[in-house]
This record gives sequence, structure tokens and C-alpha cells, in this order.
Amino acid sequence: MNKTLLTTLLATLGAGLAAPAVADSFPAAPITIVVPMAAGGPTDTAARAIQQAMGAALGQSVVIENKAGAAGLIAMNFVRRAKPDGYTLGVASATTHAIAPNIYTEAPYDSVKDFSFVGALITAPGVLVVAPSVAPKCDMQAFLKNLKANPDKYSYGSAGAGSLSHLNGARFLQATGTNMLHVPYRGLSNAMNDLYAGQVHAVFDNVSSAMTHIKSGKVCALAVQAPSRLDSLPDVPTYVELGLPELNKPTWYGIVGPAGMPKERVQALNRALNKALASPEVASLYERQGVAAAAGSADDFAGKVASERQMWADTTARMKFEKFSVK
Repeated sequence: MNKTLLTTLLATLGAGLAAPAVADSFPAAPITIVVPMAAGGPTDTAARAIQQAMGAALGQSVVIENKAGAAGLIAMNFVRRAKPDGYTLGVASATTHAIAPNIYTEAPYDSVKDFSFVGALITAPGVLVVAPSVAPKCDMQAFLKNLKANPDKYSYGSAGAGSLSHLNGARFLQATGTNMLHVPYRGLSNAMNDLYAGQVHAVFDNVSSAMTHIKSGKVCALAVQAPSRLDSLPDVPTYVELGLPELNKPTWYGIVGPAGMPKERVQALNRALNKALASPEVASLYERQGVAAAAGSADDFAGKVASERQMWADTTARMKFEKFSVK
């Protein structure tokens, strides 16, 4: 009896010890992170910044694969359809996961139900830049006074209808009770060119791409979307300081995978991601880009996506946005 009992206990103990070994074998192959934009752009650079550090934390290489097109829908649909084993991930953004569900009549995926959320990657503060002629002394109150006194005179440029720059402008007008004509362009660089030329009067850009223009003195930066003033723009107040806290929403990027990924694999990936984001080299690179690492839990990131999707739903409903059809 004692021999039988001992054999049983050893077998049970052996099984218990073997289970973690199996779980710890992940990842046993390279991890692919799908970037929904072309190589060399800000989204691609943000992903490649963590490539080596995250790979080192996982003990496997991390491969970046670019799948540009359809404002990120192609890449996210690819990730959605991947096997939910943790080996295929994607870079999600406010555009792909919070805005897309609210500007298309039938998006190819449900941005909450069709994905597993690994963790936030970065936040990218936005900035309102305007022509100096409409904001004397680069003052927000002077700008708002001009808008209210001349409701049909001014316009703002964006990267296109339904883009983040378009909808940020719409939220600004809703929050301030002002009006500007929306002028869509093919890209913010074209909108900025017309801002210089006086064809439009404002652009809702991101800090990283607008910085050169701001430093030139040819445009005024009136407000930034950030928790506190930026070291790179110490004289520019946040929207909170200006009494517009609802506009203080920097855009964000994060890592997702297909729905149904095992929880322990999500947690392993989250730990590796956060370790990479804590790297001084990664933090330094992001600082040069004008963005900030956004380490946190998988659950926190999932909650942020759901919350911001609702925020943009409210915005597009109030502006009576005419949704695009997906063909």
C-alpha cells in the first residue's frame, strides 16, 4: 500500500511540475507583429522600436510585417483571422479600433469582440496649430473670439473625411460651440501647406509631425493633448489648462491579437511588451519621436479601446457623420 501511495504521489507531483514547463515553452517560434501602415512611417517606427527588446524578453525573435491599405482595415482583418495562438499580433490604433467602427457602415471586424488585447504601446499627443492672423499672440481665447465673431469665415484642414484630424476638429467645435468649415486633404502635409498659404486657418495635427512647423514660427500652437505640458513645447498649455478637459485625449497605439488567445500567453506577451517599453533605449527613441511609452495591463488597454470607441460614437452621432460603405 505504501509503495502504491508513493507511486501515485510521485506521478501527481510529476504532472504538476510538467504543466508549467509546457506553459513556459511559449513562444517556441518567432512572433509576428503586423503593422497596418507602410514601412518607415510613425506607426512602423513605433513597432520596430520594441522589436529587439521584446524579442529578448520572450527569448524569440519578433518579426515586423507591414500590411498597408484601407486605413488599417486590411491588416486588422488579417490579424483577426489568424490562429489565436499568440504568434500573430498587430498594432492597433485609435483609427483602427475606435474610429473605424463609427465611420463605416459595416467594418470587416468588431474592434472589441474580434481581438485579444495585449497592451498599450504608445500615446501620441495632438496639437492644434493655427495661422497667427487668427490667434493674436498665439492665444486660444483670441482664437475662440474670432471664431465666434465670424462663424462662417474660418476653416480647418484634415487628412481626409473620417480621419483622426477631421474628428478631432469636430470634437473641438462641439466642445467650444464654434464653427469652422472642414476641408479634407489627402494627407496632413497638404493641409499644412495650405495653412501656410492662408487657404485654411487651422489643423489638428500630432506633435511629432507639427513640431518643425511650430518651431519655424510660421504657425501658432494653441493647445496640446497631454497629461502635462510637453518639455518640447513648454509654452503651449494643455486642453485641461484651457478649461477643455474633454479634448485632452492623445491618440494611442497598442498590441492586439485574434480573439480567443490563451490568457497565459496574453500575460506573457504583456510582460514582454512592458519590459521592452521600460527600456531606456526605447524610451529615448520614443521621446525623439514626440511620443510616450504607455505600459500597462492587458485589461486596462481593453477598457481604453472600448471607452474610446464609445467616445467617437458619440462624436460622429452628434456631427451626423455619413458613414462610408465598405466594398
